[in-house]
Amino acid sequence: MNLLHHTLAASLLLGTVATPVLSDSSDSLKGKIQSVDAGRRSFVVGGQTLLTNASTDYDDGLRTFADLKPGMKVKVEHSQRGGTRFAKEIEMDD
Repeated sequence: MNLLHHTLAASLLLGTVATPVLSDSSDSLKGKIQSVDAGRRSFVVGGQTLLTNASTDYDDGLRTFADLKPGMKVKVEHSQRGGTRFAKEIEMDD
């Protein structure tokens, strides 16, 4: 066995093989909207940029992207792919 095979075998045995960069993950984020970019259909909460699309669901009085305003308190369910966060659901947070 060469060095590459030994390294791979040891990594598999120890469970240290890296997770692919493009894996999906889901999470939620709460906070005030810091900024809104209508051109990109994105907004920032807690320093995190979130993109919206036709699948984004708006709840609690929010109906469209145009309803998002800086200073609003929101809760955002989002997924992440390749370092980009996509808003799945946006609702007002009390």
